Amino acid sequence: MEKKRILFYNGQLFMGGIERVLISYLQGLAKEKDLEITVLIKENDPEKNIFFKDIPKNLPVIFIKTEEMVKFRNKVKNNKKNIFCRLLYPLLLSYERIYMKKWLKKFMQENKEKFDIVIDFDMSLGKYLDVIPLPKIGWVHYNLSSKKGKKKVRLSERLKKYDKIVNICDEMLQEMIQIFDVPKDRLYRLYNPFDIDIVKKNMEAEVESEDEKFLKNEYMVAVSRLAKGKGREDLIDIYYNLKNKGIKDKLYIIGDGPQKSELEEKIKELNLEKDVLLLGQKKNPFPWMKNAKLFLHTSYGEGLPTVFLESMICGTAVIAYDCPTGPKDILGKNEYGILVKNGDKKSFEEEIINLLDDENRKKYMLDKFMKEKIKELDVKYIVEQFKKLINFGDEE
Repeated sequence: MEKKRILFYNGQLFMGGIERVLISYLQGLAKEKDLEITVLIKENDPEKNIFFKDIPKNLPVIFIKTEEMVKFRNKVKNNKKNIFCRLLYPLLLSYERIYMKKWLKKFMQENKEKFDIVIDFDMSLGKYLDVIPLPKIGWVHYNLSSKKGKKKVRLSERLKKYDKIVNICDEMLQEMIQIFDVPKDRLYRLYNPFDIDIVKKNMEAEVESEDEKFLKNEYMVAVSRLAKGKGREDLIDIYYNLKNKGIKDKLYIIGDGPQKSELEEKIKELNLEKDVLLLGQKKNPFPWMKNAKLFLHTSYGEGLPTVFLESMICGTAVIAYDCPTGPKDILGKNEYGILVKNGDKKSFEEEIINLLDDENRKKYMLDKFMKEKIKELDVKYIVEQFKKLINFGDEE
């Protein structure tokens, strides 16, 4: 049996949605005897690459930038008060772009015969695709319709360089056709893989001893990066109004990011320090999902929000903004969870009040999801679909 040799590229292995999906793929594909996978990562940053240890041991991992290079750049970046560092930082970024192109060109010249296909999993190889003389698959994880003007033109040109483009939901695939004029035969819809057994196992795991007291409270939970566009300020406003209406449940927000200080200030201004808790990153958020009364998501843009699936497998119903792509693919038309118009905080409040203690309705939606929808998101099914994708040239 001839193996398909795949080079999987991603920029880093930091805590993030794309990286979690990458690990799910690698763990599922590593067991397949007809695949030979090599992982190529741009950033060798041991402190931040927390998912590195989750890559299956039988998969070789290659880093483009050295650990010393990354450390030095980060040191310069973090020393903003020093004028020399402020001047040096953009020069370092320019140097790294040149270094990366030269590295990739040399690597491809020396290893071209070792691979059949390259997967640009986070779509960050755009500037370097010309030096990769192999079939290339791009992976779109988020809504691209916000790209306008020159950015849209540049992206359209970049998309032409991929032999296939994977979209993680149906709405995103339609965007590619309607907005970027990508031929339908170059597009492929593939949901993010999902190992149900791993979620079920991890949701029963013990949490850190200092966290146990939090799980004893009645609470609602949200999980995402703390960044603009994730709508966490909306969620805090919604909770503030709910508290004024007598809701006693707390709100736990799991995740970290550049908006943390701003959100802390907002929580303080609204005198919610004892009720809205920013808990930071949790490598295993599943016990928190399992014990929550509701999972809340107020993001204005998504790809395919895997956290919905995780929450529902943990037995917690979802209320979410109906952002342009992703949520409908998982929640249907309010069949498996509740969708609220983007930015409609008042309706979101009402849905929380209606669903919070309605155990029958929550159970109905979750049971329906597990019976009707979960099969097409299971990792075993996705692996078979993936194999069809990578064999696109074999029949020619």
